[in-house]
Amino acid sequence: MGNLDKFANHKEWGIRQIALVFCFLFCSSVFAEGPYKYAAIEHLFEQKVGVVVLTSVYKKLGLSIEVNPLPAKRAQLEASNGMLDGEVMRIWSYGEQNPQLVRVPTPYYSLNTTAFYLSERALAISTLSDLERYKLVVVRGVKHTADVTANHKYVEQLSSTDKLISFVHRGRADVALTNKVDGLVASKRLKLNEHIAYSAPLAVFPLYHYIHERERHLVAKVDEVIQAMLRSGELAQVIEQAEQQVLNSGY
Repeated sequence: MGNLDKFANHKEWGIRQIALVFCFLFCSSVFAEGPYKYAAIEHLFEQKVGVVVLTSVYKKLGLSIEVNPLPAKRAQLEASNGMLDGEVMRIWSYGEQNPQLVRVPTPYYSLNTTAFYLSERALAISTLSDLERYKLVVVRGVKHTADVTANHKYVEQLSSTDKLISFVHRGRADVALTNKVDGLVASKRLKLNEHIAYSAPLAVFPLYHYIHERERHLVAKVDEVIQAMLRSGELAQVIEQAEQQVLNSGY
């Protein structure tokens, strides 16, 4: 009987250990939130600013994020398929075309669609309709330029803003269409800022954070923080600091 008692006690101890392991794993999955993993379009100024701002937003919720810089098309694929938890920022129409991603209602940044061209050509571009006569280059997969050139006959897609500006400088395109700050920084980085002119903003797009539907419980929480930061003026301060940080990094 003594051996049987020992066996029973040993078996009971083993069951308790297994139960504790399962409890630990279950509790960890329930209570340990984050880091949430988001995509950002690589090499774009506004996306890098968004990463800094969004990190501050999530920190107020006691949460952390990890961001994967990716080409725009791949970012869309991985976010919409649920391989990642969403995207740092996109324009409104992106949500209409990707129903698996839930738009946080309050925009927290914006971009200006701007035309860049050779200074010596002095092109007359003040509206989007003025672009119809020109050969354009845009960054592949970026929604704001894709939307405004949807019915345009002469559009070539490239992988970065630097390549857009280089194409224009070499005469391979008439106009590079991108966010104003991206174009200005790329021109300066390529030492072409004295040769490249730019239009007034042709369109302004608010930018929204997108979260995959499986994590939709975050949407209201994140939106509440963004609204509070907007009301208090903190959002503007964080954006200003983020912009300076990104510019200083040379991104």
